[in-house]
Amino acid sequence: MPHQELEAFRISADTYCDFIDSCRSFDEEESFSKLLKILSQLYTKALDLPEVESEEEYPIDVDFLLPEVEVKKHNVYKEIFDPYNDKTPVNGYLDDDILDIYRDLKKGLLLYEQGHDIEALWEWKFGLETHWGEHATSAIRALHSIQSL
Repeated sequence: MPHQELEAFRISADTYCDFIDSCRSFDEEESFSKLLKILSQLYTKALDLPEVESEEEYPIDVDFLLPEVEVKKHNVYKEIFDPYNDKTPVNGYLDDDILDIYRDLKKGLLLYEQGHDIEALWEWKFGLETHWGEHATSAIRALHSIQSL
């Protein structure tokens, strides 16, 4: 397993979760700008994660509490969910994006800390392709738009 890519991503995931844990209120331009940078780096590093097969027959359960996050303004944004098939915009929510990404990353971080490297990597890669990656790209687009307001 390419250790360098995994470790680079783990550091980015840890940085993201630490930032969300410490900055639970997003209403200042600085907090949006910092989140955009952290999220962009995280997504870029995720693209380098190798494919792996889960070693477990059933997912390993880890419990943790989600932080409370408040996006005071700019929480709701418009997006086209499937840009190739949908024509009608839907509402996206930054607070939902932030917490869904957090949930998927934190689960992998806890698995990694418990010595389940392959399972953590699988969680992160699978989530990138099926869940948190969509939230990340939507949030990046919304955060980028906030910068130009």
